[in-house]
Amino acid sequence: MIEWWNNMDLVGQIFALIAVPSTLVLVVQTILLLCGIGGDDIDADGVDITGNGVGDTPGDGGGDGLALFSLRGIMAMAAVGGWSGLVMYESGINITVTVILAAAFGFMALVGIAYLMKLAMKLQQNGTLDLGYAIGKVGTVYIPIPADMKGNGKINLTMQERFIEVDAMTTSGRKLATGESVRVVSTNENGMVVVEPLVK
Repeated sequence: MIEWWNNMDLVGQIFALIAVPSTLVLVVQTILLLCGIGGDDIDADGVDITGNGVGDTPGDGGGDGLALFSLRGIMAMAAVGGWSGLVMYESGINITVTVILAAAFGFMALVGIAYLMKLAMKLQQNGTLDLGYAIGKVGTVYIPIPADMKGNGKINLTMQERFIEVDAMTTSGRKLATGESVRVVSTNENGMVVVEPLVK
């Protein structure tokens, strides 16, 4: 490694200084993402190229712009630009052409990462639960539900192949106790379900 470094001139070393650290950061980011760390903030700090300011965050139903200039995108741009510049320079291509092409390849990587993250956000949004599918389902009271819509409790039920816990209210004239079976009859604008007891 040291011999490889010493055999390069200043321009090659500059390209290597751009490429190597950014590649290491990308590798670490990828490993952390595979371990389930850092996946919830996908490009939440990116800059939206539509000019709407902050990039779309998962689940916010935001605009259609690409979130550029996130940490992941910048590291990809530096890695691709650095390595392509180093390879072209060591191949004897003119330095001006090398810099222009390296910048172009880096920018393409930046846009590509932004597009992939946008697709990932859409998949994440598509994976969210739609409480409309809960209507008609039978669940079990987990936290007691006050009578006559005067408060909310929680129920457990299986929906969209997931076992979930949902805030619930009831129109029943009596309090629904823990462990009682209930049926979902509707949803409300607050993201809760409305249930009725199976045993009146």
